[in-house]
Amino acid sequence: MVTDLSRAFVSYDSWLYLAWQDIRIKYRRSRIGPLWITASMAIFCGTLGVIYSQLFKTDITEYLPFLSVGFVLWAFVSGMLNEFPDIFVQAAPYITSFQSNPLVILLRATTRHLIVLCHNALIIVWIYGYFGVNPGLNGLMAIPAVILVTANLLAIGVCLAMLGARFRDIAPITQNLVQVVFFVTPLTWMPKLLPANSWVVVFNPFAHYISIMREPLLGHPTELRSWLITLVTLVFFGLISTLLYNKRAHRIPFWV
Repeated sequence: MVTDLSRAFVSYDSWLYLAWQDIRIKYRRSRIGPLWITASMAIFCGTLGVIYSQLFKTDITEYLPFLSVGFVLWAFVSGMLNEFPDIFVQAAPYITSFQSNPLVILLRATTRHLIVLCHNALIIVWIYGYFGVNPGLNGLMAIPAVILVTANLLAIGVCLAMLGARFRDIAPITQNLVQVVFFVTPLTWMPKLLPANSWVVVFNPFAHYISIMREPLLGHPTELRSWLITLVTLVFFGLISTLLYNKRAHRIPFWV
């Protein structure tokens, strides 16, 4: 896996170009392209923010930035998780036709989701302007946070992609689990509504993934615990994905 990963990073120009081409092809002849995703998400967040702020008896100036930034980040996380189980199956013509590096396929998809995340970040910019949110220098911590979370998702993606290539049931199972994780992760509800150190937040790694990215963007300090748990999960998923890849990567062409 280390060899394939180093080769994939050396050929960065190929998966960067392919990721950008995916975006261009998907939105060909569209006036605003992927900004349609941004527009629909902005409408969704605005509508949900007005309604839920009243249901939770929360000040909308506090709740709507929390909800909007969280949804932008969750779209990035859930998009990657939902795509990975089928990614090798969809790339079967490339994998079976010539010798290819499977990690290039994963990096291509990851880059595409990062590009969409950058488009959706316009919602965060609007939140800053409308609600007067100023994250200050603390906002820069979102950069290493996104990198760290992306590394976690990529490690998880290796496992999901290989299992999804071998067992076709992994894709629907993952989609259902992502929906469950959405409800138990503080996205539409705020952590302060639960008792301190509630297991729903403490033992949910995705709550920590969202937290280390969202809190700096809102100008709030991030708990050291969230950073440590994110690092621990990176080591854990990294080891699991490495073992799985080293033992079964050569079987991918036969599985797809």
